[in-house]
Amino acid sequence: MIKDLIEKEGPVNSIFMIKSAVKATSSTGAFYLSIVLQDMSGTLDAKMWQITEGDIELAKPGTLVRIEGIMLNYKGHPQLKINSLDLVYDDTIDISKYVPVAPIKIEDLKVTLADYINMIEDSDLKTLVEKVINTNYEKYTTYPAAVSIHHAYYGGILYHSLSICKMALDMCDHYPFLSKDYMIAGSLLHDIGKIYELSGTRATTYTTEGNLLGHIALGAMIVYHEGKKLHTDSEKLEVLVHMILSHHGEQEFGSPKTPLTREAYTLHVLDNLDAKLDCINNYYKGVEEGQLTSRIPWMDNNMFYKPYKTKKGE
Repeated sequence: MIKDLIEKEGPVNSIFMIKSAVKATSSTGAFYLSIVLQDMSGTLDAKMWQITEGDIELAKPGTLVRIEGIMLNYKGHPQLKINSLDLVYDDTIDISKYVPVAPIKIEDLKVTLADYINMIEDSDLKTLVEKVINTNYEKYTTYPAAVSIHHAYYGGILYHSLSICKMALDMCDHYPFLSKDYMIAGSLLHDIGKIYELSGTRATTYTTEGNLLGHIALGAMIVYHEGKKLHTDSEKLEVLVHMILSHHGEQEFGSPKTPLTREAYTLHVLDNLDAKLDCINNYYKGVEEGQLTSRIPWMDNNMFYKPYKTKKGE
């Protein structure tokens, strides 16, 4: 694991995923590769100084490679000097070991997903949620929720959706007038469009559909068309699709509709909270207590202060 290598110096012979690779020119005019490697534990800067055209072709984002090289400390920072890299055929490799992954095991998240679906009492909504998720199960349970902003890791859509659903159930206990069925269904399906907006689990980019339509429109279409095929009650379908269309709250942030039901507004608030807290938490990871983060573009370009932890009994 990368987290184990960065504290050491010496020979390396391991499998990594290429996160990025750039062909660059050295001070002597020779070409080399500047590569960022990754696995589930983190990233690592690497350099390959003697390269062939084959190396350049192989070093593509998302590719699994076996690397033989030397771990060095360069100007106080860990760096891997690559001597050779070879393609690894990943048919039998667990890809989740080589990309950032949700903080809870995917299999445990799947159990929670099934539990939440079973809590839906309305037969129309339960059938619709089951159908949409089961049809897209592999992507729904593995895709990241974003390229970089929030929950941008393997299983991100699933983890983010379940996080919102858990909060939604708490909100239903506090505000009994909220519909638990709509809150569960909306929480689980609000980001379903990201399975078409994003390219996959590694070297994730936006698809042509994603760039042209966006996940909100794509998700609304998925649920609306499936509901029509299932002959879902029209009002139930429209209310649920409205939750998807309005979950970003304002047109400025991609929602073609603003929330017009209590459940839609609550979903928007919870989605916004979960996404932004995850974003801030990512910036906290590289900051010591008592320090400010760098400016966060998605938080009005503010810097956030990381307080010292409080001690019990004080």
